[in-house]
Amino acid sequence: MQRLKASLSRSSQLALLEDIALAVGDGLSAAQACQELQQHAQQQGLKREGEAVGAMQGAVFRGVPMATAMRDWFANDLCMLVSIGERSGLLDQLIAAQRQFELQRAAAIQGFWRPLIYPLIMVVITMFACYAVGQKVMPKLADGLAELHWPLLSQYLLTLSGGPWLAIIGALLLAVIFSCWGPYPAIDFRFRCWRWCAKRGAFVIRRYFDGVLLLQSLTVLLRAGTRLDRALQAMQEFGAGSLAYALPELRQRLARGERQLVAILDCGLLSPRMLFRLSNGSRNATEHGTLQRVASYAAADAVAALQRLRVAIQISCYALILALLVLTVGGMGAMLMAVTQQHVG
Repeated sequence: MQRLKASLSRSSQLALLEDIALAVGDGLSAAQACQELQQHAQQQGLKREGEAVGAMQGAVFRGVPMATAMRDWFANDLCMLVSIGERSGLLDQLIAAQRQFELQRAAAIQGFWRPLIYPLIMVVITMFACYAVGQKVMPKLADGLAELHWPLLSQYLLTLSGGPWLAIIGALLLAVIFSCWGPYPAIDFRFRCWRWCAKRGAFVIRRYFDGVLLLQSLTVLLRAGTRLDRALQAMQEFGAGSLAYALPELRQRLARGERQLVAILDCGLLSPRMLFRLSNGSRNATEHGTLQRVASYAAADAVAALQRLRVAIQISCYALILALLVLTVGGMGAMLMAVTQQHVG
């Protein structure tokens, strides 16, 4: 694993690059920018940032291109932006746009998971309560009462809490979340089995956000004056993480002479709404203009899909909590009534 990728967060890498881009935009050379930032890092006691910038400065002094000097310290897609930005003179704009896109994605993902924390915790607590009452409390309470005379609801509680059913319910809930989300790199679309699942509607959130990432990355590169074929080539050369499997196919379509954006980018990542927007692009608009317009819609679609999934999971969690509580409290109450009637009789 590369050194800084394990010690600096993604946000720290972006912030450091933004500082370098601003210094270069002020007229400093890349080596001078690194030297100045290294001095500032040393003054503030930021050891890791200082080591990173110092190593980059040494590589630049040896004549190594900035993007190449960064590879041991920064994510590959950020190195790609620097490579394009150095040639176009728009490095600060590209880094600022990338930072904005990533903040939008991070906010959407955080907005998805945060409301789910409480219901998921309550599901775990309710399942534990169901097990404790069904397996520890109720058998002691019913001591002396033949199981044949147990109330039906109490028998259901005993069966649910004693077998593998609680574990199966929890596993099914996790499977639903996993199949809708499809986290990378656990789900890698280079493997045929995952692509087969995706074609049948699985991993919808992952695919939508990968589609957003694809459109936003292309928008950033086209904004710098890069042609579409060169932008795809740069993304493939520097590695594009979860998009790596799709880029060769997109480049092949361009090489075969395809020029319609909707036909080029229809790789299973874009939602029907995104493809519809691409199809309806103005004939007088540039590729960059069309992609920039569609990227904003794509981000909104992905966020809306996240919200729908979140609401569905919340409803499922609360329904499960209610069902478990009814079974636990009802089974316990029915057993208390049966034992009371036995003692009275």
